[in-house]
Amino acid sequence: MQTMYKIISGKDFIKARPNGISDLEQSKQVLLELAMIAGLSPEHEILLDIRETDAGLTHEGVYELIKELEKHRDFFHNKIAVLSRDDEQYSRAGFFEICANLEGFQVTAFIDFEKALNWLNSTGGLEELFE
Repeated sequence: MQTMYKIISGKDFIKARPNGISDLEQSKQVLLELAMIAGLSPEHEILLDIRETDAGLTHEGVYELIKELEKHRDFFHNKIAVLSRDDEQYSRAGFFEICANLEGFQVTAFIDFEKALNWLNSTGGLEELFE
């Protein structure tokens, strides 16, 4: 069976104010919209591409987004790959991954697009990438 993907640009997900500071409340609203999309397309895996996003969420902001994700747990049954740049952004994506996994979500952070797609297409977890 072919895997179907829903690719979401980070610019559509992580919102910032004109001064460049992340707008957490607006990002939570976008997360709600993402939950609705996931609910309408439960067979799709999600690739969240944040590489072009410059709004620097703090670790506290990332944690708040995880708490918001929990409110919509019923819509997020499939995998979520987070594709980031290979800089401090990857650290925040990794923190998002850890927090999400602790809450029971299937989230993995990547810097390589192809590896992200391979993971989304796999039937198992991250360990399949290293076999």
